[in-house]
Amino acid sequence: MFDKLFEIIQAIFTSLLPFVVLQPFEEGCLCRLGVFKRVLKSGFHWCIPLGVDVVWHEHTTPTTAHLHGLSTTTKDGKSVGFDAIVTYQINDIQKALLGVTTVRDAITDVCMGIIGTELTGSTWVEVAHGDTLEGLTKACRGKGWKWGIEVIQVQLAGICQVKNIRLSGSGATSLAHGSGPSTSG
Repeated sequence: MFDKLFEIIQAIFTSLLPFVVLQPFEEGCLCRLGVFKRVLKSGFHWCIPLGVDVVWHEHTTPTTAHLHGLSTTTKDGKSVGFDAIVTYQINDIQKALLGVTTVRDAITDVCMGIIGTELTGSTWVEVAHGDTLEGLTKACRGKGWKWGIEVIQVQLAGICQVKNIRLSGSGATSLAHGSGPSTSG
Protein backbone atom coordinates (compact mmCIF):
# COMPACT_ATOMS: atom_id res chain seq x y z
CA MET A 1 0.00 0.00 0.00
CA PHE A 2 2.81 2.42 0.88
CA ASP A 3 4.51 1.61 -2.42
CA LYS A 4 1.51 2.88 -4.38
CA LEU A 5 1.27 5.99 -2.21
CA PHE A 6 4.97 6.67 -2.75
CA GLU A 7 4.51 6.29 -6.53
CA ILE A 8 1.64 8.82 -6.50
CA ILE A 9 3.65 11.34 -4.46
CA GLN A 10 6.64 10.88 -6.77
CA ALA A 11 4.45 11.40 -9.89
CA ILE A 12 2.97 14.61 -8.42
CA PHE A 13 6.42 15.93 -7.47
CA THR A 14 7.81 15.11 -10.93
CA SER A 15 4.93 16.87 -12.69
CA LEU A 16 5.58 20.04 -10.63
CA LEU A 17 9.29 20.32 -11.47
CA PRO A 18 9.89 23.37 -13.68
CA PHE A 19 13.08 21.95 -15.21
CA VAL A 20 14.68 18.88 -16.72
CA VAL A 21 18.31 17.80 -16.70
CA LEU A 22 19.63 15.75 -19.61
CA GLN A 23 22.78 13.73 -19.05
CA PRO A 24 25.91 14.11 -21.25
CA PHE A 25 24.89 11.03 -23.26
CA GLU A 26 21.31 12.23 -23.94
CA GLU A 27 19.44 14.60 -26.21
CA GLY A 28 15.74 15.35 -26.18
CA CYS A 29 12.76 16.99 -27.85
CA LEU A 30 10.68 19.60 -26.04
CA CYS A 31 7.00 19.48 -26.93
CA ARG A 32 4.59 22.12 -25.64
CA LEU A 33 0.94 21.07 -25.52
CA GLY A 34 1.67 18.39 -28.12
CA VAL A 35 3.61 20.62 -30.54
CA PHE A 36 7.35 20.17 -31.13
CA LYS A 37 9.26 23.27 -29.99
CA ARG A 38 12.99 22.50 -30.08
CA VAL A 39 15.78 19.98 -29.66
CA LEU A 40 17.45 19.94 -26.24
CA LYS A 41 21.12 19.06 -25.79
CA SER A 42 22.56 17.71 -22.53
CA GLY A 43 22.33 19.99 -19.49
CA PHE A 44 19.76 22.00 -17.54
CA HIS A 45 16.57 23.25 -19.26
CA TRP A 46 13.58 25.18 -17.91
CA CYS A 47 10.14 23.86 -18.80
CA ILE A 48 6.55 24.61 -17.88
CA PRO A 49 5.29 22.04 -15.34
CA LEU A 50 2.01 20.12 -15.09
CA GLY A 51 2.38 18.46 -18.49
CA VAL A 52 2.39 21.68 -20.49
CA ASP A 53 5.98 20.97 -21.57
CA VAL A 54 6.97 17.35 -22.10
CA VAL A 55 10.56 16.34 -22.80
CA TRP A 56 11.18 13.08 -24.65
CA HIS A 57 14.81 12.02 -24.38
CA GLU A 58 17.04 9.18 -25.51
CA HIS A 59 20.67 8.05 -25.33
CA THR A 60 22.71 9.21 -28.33
CA THR A 61 25.80 7.10 -27.64
CA PRO A 62 26.48 3.96 -29.72
CA THR A 63 24.44 0.90 -28.79
CA THR A 64 23.73 -2.48 -30.34
CA ALA A 65 20.75 -4.45 -31.49
CA HIS A 66 21.03 -8.23 -31.68
CA LEU A 67 18.97 -9.91 -34.40
CA HIS A 68 18.71 -13.60 -33.53
CA GLY A 69 17.84 -16.68 -35.56
CA LEU A 70 17.99 -15.20 -39.06
CA SER A 71 18.29 -17.31 -42.20
CA THR A 72 18.38 -16.84 -45.94
CA THR A 73 19.40 -18.66 -49.10
CA THR A 74 22.47 -17.42 -50.94
CA LYS A 75 22.62 -17.04 -54.71
CA ASP A 76 24.46 -20.37 -54.98
CA GLY A 77 21.55 -22.16 -53.27
CA LYS A 78 23.01 -22.58 -49.77
CA SER A 79 20.70 -22.10 -46.80
CA VAL A 80 22.50 -19.98 -44.23
CA GLY A 81 21.63 -19.35 -40.59
CA PHE A 82 23.17 -16.50 -38.59
CA ASP A 83 22.70 -13.79 -36.00
CA ALA A 84 23.35 -10.13 -36.79
CA ILE A 85 24.73 -7.48 -34.46
CA VAL A 86 23.98 -3.91 -35.52
CA THR A 87 25.90 -1.09 -33.84
CA TYR A 88 24.13 2.26 -34.22
CA GLN A 89 23.60 5.65 -32.65
CA ILE A 90 21.04 8.41 -32.96
CA ASN A 91 22.27 11.31 -35.08
CA ASP A 92 18.97 13.24 -35.45
CA ILE A 93 17.03 13.14 -32.20
CA GLN A 94 13.92 14.77 -33.65
CA LYS A 95 13.53 12.13 -36.38
CA ALA A 96 14.40 9.30 -34.00
CA LEU A 97 11.95 10.30 -31.27
CA LEU A 98 9.09 11.80 -33.26
CA GLY A 99 9.35 9.85 -36.52
CA VAL A 100 9.15 6.28 -35.17
CA THR A 101 7.53 4.67 -32.17
CA THR A 102 10.65 2.83 -31.02
CA VAL A 103 14.19 3.39 -32.30
CA ARG A 104 15.20 -0.24 -31.66
CA ASP A 105 12.20 -1.56 -33.61
CA ALA A 106 12.99 0.76 -36.53
CA ILE A 107 16.62 -0.35 -36.73
CA THR A 108 15.63 -4.00 -36.38
CA ASP A 109 13.04 -3.82 -39.16
CA VAL A 110 15.30 -1.86 -41.51
CA CYS A 111 18.33 -4.08 -41.00
CA MET A 112 16.53 -7.43 -41.11
CA GLY A 113 15.13 -6.66 -44.54
CA ILE A 114 18.39 -5.25 -45.91
CA ILE A 115 20.53 -8.09 -44.55
CA GLY A 116 18.26 -10.75 -46.04
CA THR A 117 18.20 -9.03 -49.44
CA GLU A 118 21.96 -8.41 -49.52
CA LEU A 119 22.91 -11.95 -48.51
CA THR A 120 20.53 -13.44 -51.07
CA GLY A 121 22.71 -11.78 -53.73
CA SER A 122 25.95 -13.20 -52.26
CA THR A 123 27.57 -16.63 -52.38
CA TRP A 124 28.15 -18.88 -49.39
CA VAL A 125 31.92 -18.28 -49.59
CA GLU A 126 31.44 -14.48 -49.57
CA VAL A 127 29.16 -14.72 -46.51
CA ALA A 128 31.40 -17.19 -44.64
CA HIS A 129 34.55 -15.12 -45.20
CA GLY A 130 32.93 -11.77 -44.23
CA ASP A 131 33.22 -10.27 -47.72
CA THR A 132 29.65 -8.97 -47.49
CA LEU A 133 29.94 -7.00 -44.23
CA GLU A 134 30.98 -3.68 -45.76
CA GLY A 135 28.07 -3.83 -48.21
CA LEU A 136 25.64 -4.77 -45.42
CA THR A 137 26.77 -1.84 -43.28
CA LYS A 138 26.55 0.60 -46.19
CA ALA A 139 23.05 -0.58 -47.19
CA CYS A 140 21.73 -0.48 -43.60
CA ARG A 141 23.31 2.93 -43.02
CA GLY A 142 21.49 4.34 -46.05
CA LYS A 143 18.10 3.19 -44.73
CA GLY A 144 18.77 4.22 -41.12
CA TRP A 145 19.30 7.93 -41.97
CA LYS A 146 15.58 8.18 -42.75
CA TRP A 147 14.85 7.61 -39.05
CA GLY A 148 17.70 9.74 -37.67
CA ILE A 149 19.83 6.68 -36.98
CA GLU A 150 23.45 6.17 -38.04
CA VAL A 151 24.35 2.52 -38.53
CA ILE A 152 28.00 2.25 -37.53
CA GLN A 153 28.62 -1.42 -38.20
CA VAL A 154 26.83 -4.67 -39.08
CA GLN A 155 28.40 -7.95 -38.00
CA LEU A 156 27.30 -11.52 -38.54
CA ALA A 157 27.78 -14.17 -35.86
CA GLY A 158 27.23 -17.92 -35.78
CA ILE A 159 27.19 -18.24 -39.57
CA CYS A 160 26.50 -21.81 -40.66
CA GLN A 161 24.76 -23.77 -43.35
CA VAL A 162 21.37 -24.97 -42.20
CA LYS A 163 18.34 -26.85 -43.41
CA ASN A 164 15.33 -24.57 -43.51
CA ILE A 165 11.96 -26.10 -42.76
CA ARG A 166 9.18 -23.54 -42.48
CA LEU A 167 5.93 -24.40 -40.76
CA SER A 168 2.98 -22.07 -40.60
CA GLY A 169 -0.63 -21.93 -39.50
CA SER A 170 -2.52 -25.13 -38.82
CA GLY A 171 0.09 -27.10 -40.79
CA ALA A 172 2.51 -26.68 -37.90
CA THR A 173 0.07 -28.32 -35.51
CA SER A 174 -0.80 -31.13 -37.88
CA LEU A 175 2.87 -31.88 -38.62
CA ALA A 176 3.75 -31.86 -34.95
CA HIS A 177 1.05 -34.43 -34.21
CA GLY A 178 1.62 -36.43 -37.38
CA SER A 179 -1.91 -36.13 -38.74
CA GLY A 180 -3.86 -33.76 -40.93
CA PRO A 181 -6.27 -31.09 -39.75
CA SER A 182 -9.28 -32.43 -37.93
CA THR A 183 -12.69 -31.10 -37.06
CA SER A 184 -14.57 -31.84 -33.91
CA GLY A 185 -18.18 -32.59 -34.12
